[in-house]
Amino acid sequence: MRSVVFSLLPLLLLSYESLAVKFTIQRPPKSTSRSSLRTPKASSNDNLINKKDERYTVNITISGRVVNVALDTGSTDLWVKPPEGLPSFNDTTLNATLRYGDGTDFVSGDIGVGAFVLDQYTIPFQAFLNVDDAADAEQPDFDDGIFGLWGLGFNTPGSSGVNDAVQTAFGTTATWGQSVLANIFAANQSGSDYIGIALSRTGDAAGTADASLTISEYDSDYQAVAKSPKITQNPLNSGAWTVTLDGLSVGGKKIKWPSTMAEAPAGKNIVHLDTGTTNILMPAEQVAAIYSSIPGAVLSPDSQIPPTKFSTTGDIWVVPCNASVNVVASFGGQDFPIHDLDVTDMQVVTSPDRKRNFTVCIGAFTDVGAIVENESDALFGDSFLRNVYTVFDFGTGGNTKGNPFVQMLSTTDATKAHSDLVTVRSALMASMPPEISPLDLVKIFNGTEKAGTQGAPASGGSDSRNGAWPSTPSLSLATAISFLAFISFF
Repeated sequence: MRSVVFSLLPLLLLSYESLAVKFTIQRPPKSTSRSSLRTPKASSNDNLINKKDERYTVNITISGRVVNVALDTGSTDLWVKPPEGLPSFNDTTLNATLRYGDGTDFVSGDIGVGAFVLDQYTIPFQAFLNVDDAADAEQPDFDDGIFGLWGLGFNTPGSSGVNDAVQTAFGTTATWGQSVLANIFAANQSGSDYIGIALSRTGDAAGTADASLTISEYDSDYQAVAKSPKITQNPLNSGAWTVTLDGLSVGGKKIKWPSTMAEAPAGKNIVHLDTGTTNILMPAEQVAAIYSSIPGAVLSPDSQIPPTKFSTTGDIWVVPCNASVNVVASFGGQDFPIHDLDVTDMQVVTSPDRKRNFTVCIGAFTDVGAIVENESDALFGDSFLRNVYTVFDFGTGGNTKGNPFVQMLSTTDATKAHSDLVTVRSALMASMPPEISPLDLVKIFNGTEKAGTQGAPASGGSDSRNGAWPSTPSLSLATAISFLAFISFF
């Protein structure tokens, strides 16, 4: 299984065999053609696939092949690597390598051009990266049937390696190099340029939002989002879905959180909304403010307990599995409660001596470290976005032309969230190893206490990564964050 320790702010490097200098690429002009796109007749409800609350994917057709791809509002390009390959496509002969993190994770191949189809949307000529080689870090997603990434981010200068490559080689009139969304918007100039996203939650007894993606229209279940406050991108022209967070509270009390961003209003923060990040990553002090408020919760520094989410440190908060956690994020003057099931994760772990199994719950909010330095204060990924229906408006067309903004509609009933957690977890724990106190578990894993007869016998020495319960997640670098630092041509 792939390690979950990696940088969440990767560098994107695009290499050409024929070029040996660096370029500064300007955004290509928007196409005025409207004949190349068929627009949808109705909204698409529940058209996304929930991959264990770790990935949200959709089946697209590219060059005649149906491919399951992950959705990422933190990046822009489309790349695919279906195991059967593509039946046919127009090969530009431009070879590109997209590198992530410290450069060891990558996908590479030729930039191709083919027909893109999603529901009733058709783009006859869309550039994409046809991957023929990928780092081992991508294998867990491939094993899960995810064979590509669809970036839903901004088509601004430097954000799209594919577009910059096409523009360099073929000129600014080659608008087929733009992102999928840019080409959809360009061909449908009568509408506004926005997408709506709802993310579902597995194992939620009370029922969550459906999992849907709509383009230039709202999911019919969430039309009320049109009346929600417009939360303007901050900083403007950041090239990312960064917005102002009014505050984060636990138990009705706003936590102290000094912002590192000059653009943040007094007493507020800037966070990045990213479907490609599985959880909430924020500074360790604020993580501690959340979990230290839970009676019985214990911090395990530099822990040997297997993590369920990425963190820049090995610190893990262990909490009672049925603990109530009243966490609320505030945006645009509105409160958005975060479901208890999104605040902690439950798994089975095996003691260091491989003799006993335990059920344990740990904090899903983790330390962001310095990975968002100078770009935001935190990453608000799926652990938050499952609780809202979100409209991402690029501000590039229609009646909403102007600065980019988001609108959110709460989908979580705070009064039902805790009873939901107790119902779901109690049912699951009936067939799982016993839970022991967080303090005892931490002592067992830091070596100050033996497991003894606590927990249940570990048959075959299985642990959380290969036992029957959900494992340590496989986090794809390509979908973990908002990428990118720079583009290098060489």
